[in-house]
Amino acid sequence: MSTPEPLVERIIDQHSDDAVTPGALVSVRVDRIYVQDGNSPTLARLFHKHGISSIREPEKVAFVFDHSVLAPNAAIADRMKEAAGFAKELGVQVMRRGDGISHVIAQEEGWFQPGTIVLGSDSHTCAGGANQSLALGMGVTDIAAAMISGETWLKVPETVWLNVVGTPHPLVRPKDVVLHILGTLGQAPFLYKSVEWIGPWAAALTEDGAASVASMGVEMGAKCVFLPPRRGRSSSVLSPVFAPDEANTITVDITGLDPVVALPHSPSQVASLSDVAGLSLDYVFIGSCTNSRLEDIEEAARMLDGKAVHPDVHMVVTPGSQRIMEDALRLGLIGILTRAGALVTPAGCGPCVGAQGPVPASGDRVLSTMNRNFKGRMGNGQAEIFLSSPLVAASSALLGRFPSIEELKA
Repeated sequence: MSTPEPLVERIIDQHSDDAVTPGALVSVRVDRIYVQDGNSPTLARLFHKHGISSIREPEKVAFVFDHSVLAPNAAIADRMKEAAGFAKELGVQVMRRGDGISHVIAQEEGWFQPGTIVLGSDSHTCAGGANQSLALGMGVTDIAAAMISGETWLKVPETVWLNVVGTPHPLVRPKDVVLHILGTLGQAPFLYKSVEWIGPWAAALTEDGAASVASMGVEMGAKCVFLPPRRGRSSSVLSPVFAPDEANTITVDITGLDPVVALPHSPSQVASLSDVAGLSLDYVFIGSCTNSRLEDIEEAARMLDGKAVHPDVHMVVTPGSQRIMEDALRLGLIGILTRAGALVTPAGCGPCVGAQGPVPASGDRVLSTMNRNFKGRMGNGQAEIFLSSPLVAASSALLGRFPSIEELKA
């Protein structure tokens, strides 16, 4: 039987002159780099400290302002100004505040091409795996070195194939499946691994659904993730060469799986929707790089069409990009949401990280479609944050509480 050739090893081999085997430390050439506003001022200080004023290939670098689209105070406004000035000094592409989340923009702009290596200064850069790009979130020092040299180093990860089979409840969405896997398997099988999603479920995902799954690779503990190419978008470079290694394949049967939620304060603390049905809510957020795409907003709007958000619920919707915002406006989705009582904000990360409002109040019970719900994640450690799909979130906003499965159908 042939030894499998994992996708991550094929991509690294095309970008490195080193021997590529799992566990080896290698240097690789980088195709694209992007920096987000949360750490760009730190990057600027690092460059200035060492007297560095230029980078190797400025045309391959972009700065994205997404974490603090609406600066909540003078300190953050000053940081944004500093970051913009630094980007101008380097002569790199700069995306405006409100253009969107870095990872969503990266997909829209074609920065994530199959077989490329892309670095981002944000942990959810792994979203590029939806486009078969080896997309790696890195810290400021590694990003700075890559900007200067055009290369980076990494330890070649082992590969695990994640085979999802079976047919879940018709109201189960990609977010439910990822949360279910985290809840049942935890991070241990995936730590510093390259996770290749295979099987009929992964192959049938929409582009938006695949991006949602890929963005949560870091929550799984993976070094990188890869989703199958969408139909009609295969690449000969990335076509499977060997069948997956059965010894390193994990099969997850989602037959009969119901919608789920993650309980405070971990994405792996997962319960069935039935277990929390009836629990009241104060705040519902639909957005983040995991669930802010047109498919997500459209599903929420369909649920809210002609109805009203519960009077006790503060509902916030943040599109992932200006392009998504424009498409949602053209389709009438934004009007549906606002007429129902939702607050629609400019495109960006929104309240996900807590760097800007709307911040939940102390004691608030929040239901969010973002990727993680660590204590204090949205800017207030005294709030409880649950995670779900946009479908469950929109239904909850209407009811003022978690729905039952039967109510979700309605």
